[in-house]
Amino acid sequence: MSNAGTVIVTGASTGIGAATTARLIGAGYDVVSLDIKTPPPGVSAHHHCDLSDPASIEATVAELQGSYASLLNIAGVPGTVGSEMTMRVNVFGLRQLTDSLWDRIADGGTVVNVSSIAGNNWKKRFDRIAEVLATADFASGVEWWSANKKTVGTDAYTFSKEAVVVYTMQLAGRGLGRGIRANDVGPGPVDTPIFPDFTKQVGAEQMQWVVDQIGRPARPDDIAQALTWLAVGDHDWINGQHLVVDGGFTAGVQAKWISKTTAPAASR
Repeated sequence: MSNAGTVIVTGASTGIGAATTARLIGAGYDVVSLDIKTPPPGVSAHHHCDLSDPASIEATVAELQGSYASLLNIAGVPGTVGSEMTMRVNVFGLRQLTDSLWDRIADGGTVVNVSSIAGNNWKKRFDRIAEVLATADFASGVEWWSANKKTVGTDAYTFSKEAVVVYTMQLAGRGLGRGIRANDVGPGPVDTPIFPDFTKQVGAEQMQWVVDQIGRPARPDDIAQALTWLAVGDHDWINGQHLVVDGGFTAGVQAKWISKTTAPAASR
């Protein structure tokens, strides 16, 4: 059976994933949710999938049948969960799931990943990111991280999201022959259940400063709008893009109408 109108969403139970799932269902798509939490309302099927565990990913993939219009990798964790767990979920789990499902994504379909504005500076560490993405599988990726985490030049969360940006670009090339487009969305601060974890990660004063520059944190649906459009919207020639969705914060920093010198982090 072909699931031409079916979309897979990871992290579908809460936050950005739940908002995206609601939009997709509202647009008439069947959604298969993958999460460690209880399923969101309205999905056609739900699978318990722990992206930190390669065996769980393998078991979930074995349960999935048919082809899919899109895969949205929304599940992710903040750096407060620890260095290795951050990489396991945000990079190695996302990669294993995507690679395992690649042949089941319909020709002309899409892959949409959630990165972060923390991934904006991927160019600075491209060579190290290419190294970790060249590892053969989940286990060898974890081994690489264990051996190299002290020399990558940034924290695990930032590195993980930079890796998602580069991995997305790699997928864009891989999908050309089948018309599969791969893009990622890079949110700024979003008011989700794990927003306090991100606040702890960067510091309360720094987070408040970022929010003050743009007026409010994003709502989950602000990000879901972009994710849904990239997944099933009316576009044919957008591929390999890192779409920043942060209310203008990154633009402000780059165009210098936001001065980073006023940030609490600048005085540390």
